[in-house]
Amino acid sequence: MIGKVAPRVACAEALNSTIAPMRNAPRKSTRRAAILKGDLRLAVLTIRIDFGAYGYLGPGKIALMELISKHGSISAAGKDMGMSYRRAWLLVDEINQIFREPLVEKQMGGSGGGGARLTKLGRDIVGRYRAIEGAAATASAADLRAMKASLPSRPASPRGADD
Repeated sequence: MIGKVAPRVACAEALNSTIAPMRNAPRKSTRRAAILKGDLRLAVLTIRIDFGAYGYLGPGKIALMELISKHGSISAAGKDMGMSYRRAWLLVDEINQIFREPLVEKQMGGSGGGGARLTKLGRDIVGRYRAIEGAAATASAADLRAMKASLPSRPASPRGADD
């Protein structure tokens, strides 16, 4: 294995500490939130891990997995993210195809409906992703502040908007 990997305890702690403050909104919503807060200048680091032909894992799939862990349901997790059950299910299927073992276990419906939960590997992958994200945020904080300070106070209007 190349590089240093956080111990399992740290990964589990990272998972537990990030479920509440997770960032699962797309960039468009982040921009909207910045406008509402009055701070138009935004510099946010987003991590996407590309596994080549196997697929990729980014903030959206990780947020979906965290919400599945929270709600115990693919449907509720998808609804919480503003997506259809079908879209959420397709993403879970993509997630489960990336690794040797599934990250999300699906349970068939019964009188109370079905459910879903993260497997041990799923919890580990989420914890490792959040550890990578935290380390990258720490390492890049000063550079992001400098880049943000270099932005104009208001974004330029889109080309052709004044025409």
